[in-house]
Amino acid sequence: MGTATVNYKGVELEVEFDYQPCEKKVRYYSDGSGYPGCPESLDLTSIKIDGVDAWDLLEDQVDQISEQLIEDREDYSDY
Repeated sequence: MGTATVNYKGVELEVEFDYQPCEKKVRYYSDGSGYPGCPESLDLTSIKIDGVDAWDLLEDQVDQISEQLIEDREDYSDY
C-alpha cells in the first residue's frame, strides 16, 4: 500500500493505493510452459481532500485519477 499526493484538475488529492508492478512475459520455462506476464496495476483505496474523505464525490473519476497518478509517478516499486 502506498500514499501520494496528486494534482487532479487543479485540486490536490491525497490518495492511498495498492500497486502491482508489471510482470514480464516468459516465453518458455524448462518444462515447456510459459507465462504471458501482466501489466502494472494501481488500485485506489482512498481519496481525500484536506484530510476529508472525497471518495463518494470522485467515485466516477477514479480511473482518471489513477491514470494521472501513474503518469506523475517516478517509481512505486517500493510500495
